[in-house]
Parts: sequence; C-alpha cells; structure tokens
Amino acid sequence: MITVLDTYKKSDQSFLRMYNKSKVLNILRNQGSMSRVDLAGVSKLDKKTITNIVNDLFEENQIYVEHTSREGSGRPKEILSLNGDFCRCIGIDLGGTHISGVILDFAGKILAEENIETRSTLDKDVMLDMCDFVIKQLLKKTGLAISDINAMGLSIPGNADQSTGVVVYAENTPKWIGMPMKQIFEEKYNIPIYIEDCSRLMAMAELCYGKGRDCDNFIVIDLGHGIGCGIIVGRELFFGASGKAGEIGHTIVKVDGPLCTCGRNGCIESLASGWAISRMAKDVSDANENSILRKISKQGEEPNNQDVIIAAEMGDENCIRILREAGTYIGIGIANAVSFFNPAKIIIGGRLIRNNEILLNELVKTVKIKTLQQLYSEDLITVSEIGVFASAMGAATLCLNQYYN
Repeated sequence: MITVLDTYKKSDQSFLRMYNKSKVLNILRNQGSMSRVDLAGVSKLDKKTITNIVNDLFEENQIYVEHTSREGSGRPKEILSLNGDFCRCIGIDLGGTHISGVILDFAGKILAEENIETRSTLDKDVMLDMCDFVIKQLLKKTGLAISDINAMGLSIPGNADQSTGVVVYAENTPKWIGMPMKQIFEEKYNIPIYIEDCSRLMAMAELCYGKGRDCDNFIVIDLGHGIGCGIIVGRELFFGASGKAGEIGHTIVKVDGPLCTCGRNGCIESLASGWAISRMAKDVSDANENSILRKISKQGEEPNNQDVIIAAEMGDENCIRILREAGTYIGIGIANAVSFFNPAKIIIGGRLIRNNEILLNELVKTVKIKTLQQLYSEDLITVSEIGVFASAMGAATLCLNQYYN
C-alpha cells in the first residue's frame, strides 16, 4: 500500500535530483569543463550523487567527455563539458533603430550573428518582415532549419505582459504597443517564445558572458536610441514591484528641461539619448550651413549619432558640446543610481558609446565628481566588451535558462 508519506518522499527525492542536476549544469556553465572529482568538490555533493547525475546528463545528451587527463600513474580523468548541440536558441533584439540576432548553443557559444539598421517609425508588418529576414540569415549562416531551434527570445525597448505576451509599454516604438508579439511569433515559427526588456537582457548577457560574471550586484546602463538600465541583485535580475524597475532614462535631472517621450520634462532621455542627440544635432545643423556636421550628414535628414560623433572628432564645436552635455546628464543619473543601490560595478553598454570617447569621458568624469566619496572607487565604472549583440545574446540566454533552472 502506497501512503501519502511515500508520495511526498518520492516527490522530495525527484525535486532534489532535479535541483542537484541543475546545480551541476550551472557549475559547468559558469566555471567551464571539469572532472567528476572537481564537480563533487565544487558542488559539495558526494561522489555517488555526482556519478548518478553525470550518468543522467550523459543519457540526456547534455554533456560529453571533452578529453581525458592523466595525473601520475592513476586512472585518467574524464573532463566533462556541456554539449552545445543539446539545444540551440535564437535571440532577437528589436531596437528602435536596429534589429540584431544571434544563435547560441547550449554552452552559450555564438553560432551566428546578424544586424540590420531600421527606424523607430516602422509599421509593425514591415518590422516583422525585417525580423524574419534576420532570422533567415541566421539560419542560412549556420545551415540550420527553424525546426532545429528550441526556442526564441525577443528583446524589446519596453515591457510586455508576461502572461499574454502583449506589448504594453514601448514609448520609443509606439506602433508596437498593444501588439500580441508572443502569439505572432509562436504562430509563425512554432517554437516557444520569451520576451523581456532590452536593458534587462543586456544585464543578463553581462552576468553570463561579460564583465558581470564575477560580480553579484551591478547595474548595466544601456545607452542607445533610448536610455535604460538592467539591475542585478544577488546574481538575479531585479524587476521591481510592477516589473518596471530600471527606467533610469526617465529620472529627471533638469526640472525645466525639454519634453520627453514620456510626457514629462527634463528626463535624462530627453537630454542625452540617441534620439535627443539627433534632434539637437538637427537644430544646430540647420542653423549652421557651413558646419562640419552639415557637410557629412545627409541633406534634409536628421543626423544620426555616428554623424555627430564623427563631426565632433573632426572639430565641430557644436557637436562636441552636445556630446559633453549628454555625458554630463548621464553621469548625474548614474551618480544618483549609485546612491540608491550602492552597486559593486556600473557597466556601460549600448550603441551610443561606440567610438564615442567624448561622451564617455565626460560621463566618467561626472560620476567621479557627483558620486558620494564613500561609494566611489576607481573601478566602479567599466565599459562592456560584448558589443552591439548584448541584448540579443541576453534574449537567447533567456531561453537557455529554461534548461538550466
């Protein structure tokens, strides 16, 4: 006769086995290949438990023997590693001015990457077609079919209702609001779809592959068409009470400042984001026919951020001023964030800082001046090394995490 207690015992044992399996997978994910003996030491699990878990992982094709290692005259050690072929996930970053994509394997290796430039005013149908183009390019580069992909993560500049997958907040891409993005992508590609904010996914990428790997508490500042941040607390993403933590771009740093897309005045985003810099550059370009910026940018169009950066490096005083002021306002926002959270590290990422030494230098200088002395250290600010595919990598990792947790 099977009792309720027997059922609970089986349930507890099953959960413990799953928990320990997840623990071993994450050790291999975070620390790299190692032997069974080393796994036992790091995980603090006994050798019998490790043997059982490793056998399960072999059977499920999640790990393989990378090589054997002989130390002394004893039996050679099998060095175990994650099997990248166990699953493959696509990450798509649907930005205001770009669509980027990557394919990651189970071990987090990038199999392919693709990027195209877009506009924030795109109709959703055009955006979906361009996104499909990026996905097809990724598959073409790897020789994979969509049926070889286990899941897809979508990075968006805003928030989606996690229960429905409908975009509820995307002020810099307003045509996407109300779009049932999860449903559209699941019906088109017939694979599980996960959606999250781009800045949070950038932080996830830094946690798994970048400068946050060895840090428990840090903030990633995402500088692009808009400005956002991802917050890591205890090696976990921090979402806030209603899931909207990280809106640093909408903290007010100039009470009588310009109107922001959120409807208020003086937000950092209205003074220092990619769209704000382009808007200010257009004004000075229109007013200065002989300026360097006017000569290198497309006539009749709003200068893009790279136009402004190049013109500034070539000596355009107005562009230098715009970038320095932007760096100052962002630096003030970061100094405030340091006072709120006291993070161990601030990682600066996003497309706006590419080749943008003027803005970056002003930002770092301002943080040093404006941050409380007790909270500042010379290694507080660091620049991401992942690059423009960070949010796409975070989106693919969002899918991979389903196998590790």
